Amino acid sequence: MWFVLFKTLEGVPYYGDEPDVPEPLPDPRVEKYDFDFGANLEIWHQFKDDFVNPVNDLCGSLLDFGDCDYFDIEKCAKLKNWLEERLAVNVSDSFRPAYEKLLDYSSRAIVLKTGILVQV
Repeated sequence: MWFVLFKTLEGVPYYGDEPDVPEPLPDPRVEKYDFDFGANLEIWHQFKDDFVNPVNDLCGSLLDFGDCDYFDIEKCAKLKNWLEERLAVNVSDSFRPAYEKLLDYSSRAIVLKTGILVQV
């Protein structure tokens, strides 16, 4: 699983109408965060119930295991609010680092007027 913050959209490649990760990394236009739950399928299923399904419902995203989706400013605002509320309650220690990084990235994307890519 990884998340990419676009620091700028200037000069980044596009896949259809959505920005894509420039290669090779590192690249000054993006910041990437990798996160892995390992081979524990139970944690992955919990993550789907705790994050993937609610975020898809809220943001209209199409996240699923192995899939990537772009969160524009509007989706980032919804994601940011959801993450703030979610982190305020009892969150699994397994998920907290990913949620905190996504909160950071979505907040910064709103300020930068860019977006983030999320790959589960």
